[in-house]
Amino acid sequence: MPARAAPGTWRFTCTAGAVLGLYVALCPGAFAQVEERALKAAFVYNIIAFTEWETGLQPDTLRVCTAVDPGFTEALATLEGKQIGTRQLRVRPVLAPAAGCDVLVRAPTVPPGPEVAGRLVVCDGCVLPDAVTAATLVRDGTRVRFEVDTTSGGRVGLSFSSRLLRLARRVL
Repeated sequence: MPARAAPGTWRFTCTAGAVLGLYVALCPGAFAQVEERALKAAFVYNIIAFTEWETGLQPDTLRVCTAVDPGFTEALATLEGKQIGTRQLRVRPVLAPAAGCDVLVRAPTVPPGPEVAGRLVVCDGCVLPDAVTAATLVRDGTRVRFEVDTTSGGRVGLSFSSRLLRLARRVL
């Protein structure tokens, strides 16, 4: 026959369970924020995958530079080593947009720097058009979406797959 728990133990277990449940219910933003960053990293990966560069890429590497908050940078770092065609992604944070990047993922507060032929600039939360950013990640209610500025992309030698453009919230 199983032993019965002491009355105080049962009360403690119920109280601890209620407190834990209340904590989880009051902190959904913390869980959603982690998921949102991972989702944004997946969007960035797919934007890169459906972009074609006219010139300037190394045959085996796509260099992705990040100038975003540390949590988003960490999510983007999970892309390290993934393949897009014959190229492997290399991800590195930068303090300021630097030359040598094929892709720059930036926050709206970080200036994109001068246009560099062949650089795909993806912004987390910018308003298009801004003459440099080719794609931006935007919140649409509770969803994460993206917009594409084909003019800015074309100016630096980029073209976007029609499959990508069909999924964009807005195409300029």
